Amino acid sequence: MVYLKEILPNPAGDDTSGEWIKLVNSGEEDINLSGWVIKDAGGKAYSLTTLAPKNTEIVLPRSLTGIALNNNGDTLYLLSASGETVDSISYTEASDDEIIIASRFVESTRKEKAETTTLEQLALGGDDKIVSEGSFSIVMVAIVIALAASILIGAILKRSEEK
Repeated sequence: MVYLKEILPNPAGDDTSGEWIKLVNSGEEDINLSGWVIKDAGGKAYSLTTLAPKNTEIVLPRSLTGIALNNNGDTLYLLSASGETVDSISYTEASDDEIIIASRFVESTRKEKAETTTLEQLALGGDDKIVSEGSFSIVMVAIVIALAASILIGAILKRSEEK
């Protein structure tokens, strides 16, 4: 099934180049979207002409659709080729860079983000991570070794100069 998954109505910077609408085909079959339409509450419409491969997301930038998403609220409709409303997504207001997620995807999106490990989480996540917050982490060991090596090399160079 194809759904409206997320929208970015109020990107930081230029709305014209930053806004987007994301569709998702959550089914196990490719779906031909030719003749399908995305329409906003004001009647602005964009006709789809693409194939939605199974289990994929399609990002449609404003530059392609021509649909200007209102920062103070809007509703988008996804219509099938027969004109039937397949899905809709509404919001009342969008803060800067706030991605509006369709309610059916909120929990799965949270789970995806929770399962995605960032470099910051690796660096600050605990004893088994790249950099521990512990008092004597791998980074501290590396610094101590580097300092000891530089002192030793300095002493060797000084002795060789004295001879």
